[in-house]
Amino acid sequence: MAFSPIHLDGLETVRRNWGWVLALGIGLVVLGLLAASAALMTTLATVLFLGVLFLLAGAFEIGNAFRHERYGGFWMHLFTGLLDVVCGSLLFAFPGAGAAALTLVIAVLFLVGGVMRTAAALVMRLPNGGWAMVSGLIDFLLGLLLLGAWPLSALWFLGLCVGIGLFFRGIWWVAFALSVHRRGGFGERHSPA
Repeated sequence: MAFSPIHLDGLETVRRNWGWVLALGIGLVVLGLLAASAALMTTLATVLFLGVLFLLAGAFEIGNAFRHERYGGFWMHLFTGLLDVVCGSLLFAFPGAGAAALTLVIAVLFLVGGVMRTAAALVMRLPNGGWAMVSGLIDFLLGLLLLGAWPLSALWFLGLCVGIGLFFRGIWWVAFALSVHRRGGFGERHSPA
């Protein structure tokens, strides 16, 4: 795969500043570990943040409804904005219940998605379909675990997911920074001076 000169210029900038990219990665790893170790606080912060986003989206949608009331979509924008405000207010007022509801939805998503992926792997006989089946079975088992521990799983699940996501994103940035620093970019190795 060939990179255009724009991408190579960008990689050269990353290579020159690889220490900052490495620091970003290390910071995300540490933040991910902290978020996962304080999963309850991270879960509540995630739900509150989602509530604020809904409130802001609702306010903008309602403002848009009144700004363009002649255009014909007034009621749709107004209703959508009010729904966003109500959902955001509920998440902000009851973050524990919001976390429980989100965890329940994710558990059902894992269950249904896992069954569908496993069935598709069996029926379609795709190349390397065994991995799709394994992925489906893991999702199904995760859904069962979440449902079996629900509503207590709501206290830690979202926070743990955020922590794991930050941790592995940080690992990727660390690996990227070290790779770019060692190679001087992709595809070519610089000889040590």
